[in-house]
Amino acid sequence: MGISPGNAGKKTGQGKSAKMDDVATANSFIAEIGGKRHVGDMLRTALRELRERFPHRDDPENQWTERRLRGWWNNESRIVRHFQMVELYETAEALRKARDEHAEFIKETTRIRQMAKLAKTNAVGRVASRQGGQLG
Repeated sequence: MGISPGNAGKKTGQGKSAKMDDVATANSFIAEIGGKRHVGDMLRTALRELRERFPHRDDPENQWTERRLRGWWNNESRIVRHFQMVELYETAEALRKARDEHAEFIKETTRIRQMAKLAKTNAVGRVASRQGGQLG
């Protein structure tokens, strides 16, 4: 069975679907890069990170702009170039790794602080028990 002219394009919808998937993927990377905050702040944070990592000084046409990010975020643009997706992915991965390392650092630091506090408490307890035995 073929597709009737009345349904042509409705069943497949491949062109728009694939492009919208790219935009959805780009938006998820933008959200990951920008962090959980107000949309404007998130986009500015993502833009700052992308510009810092990929300035494209010699190629102004491909520089990261707030308008480009907003276009994807608001579904006004359906075009995400390969190099943009790669740069979004690399930035998101680098920040994910940095956040994971920071979380591990905080976890380890908290553990060390707890051990130091416990050691201090034990030392104070030993001194108090010695003094109590000598006084009595």
